[in-house]
Amino acid sequence: MTGQAAYLVRTAEQLRQVFAAVESADLDLAASTLNTLLRDTGARPQLDYTAGEPWQVHFHGSDDTLAVGWSAGCATALALAVGSDLAGRLGVCEAPKCDRVYVDTSRNAARQFCSTACQSRVKAAAHRARRVGRE
Repeated sequence: MTGQAAYLVRTAEQLRQVFAAVESADLDLAASTLNTLLRDTGARPQLDYTAGEPWQVHFHGSDDTLAVGWSAGCATALALAVGSDLAGRLGVCEAPKCDRVYVDTSRNAARQFCSTACQSRVKAAAHRARRVGRE
């Protein structure tokens, strides 16, 4: 694994810890983990322009490598969510054997699964279990 790939793997592990901390209502741990990521990446805002698009705020890292830049941007986005009323929109998939996380964009903030595939598997298993119980 290259150095940048290893860096991104570590970042992904830390970001997952943030989702899990929010899921268990431990916002102190989520904030601490994010503060470490923000500090380590040196996240800094910058206005970037792409032809035909309006100016956009992006967060870059202390160096412009892909791994540090993506890590800084992801950490900043989660920090903005945790530091607002959007923290409750971060979740961990409830499907057994699934380790994915999600950002709930539903109207009623009731999402429980990372995808419709996980939701369908859980519902089908529950249906089979009920059917076996009746027989």
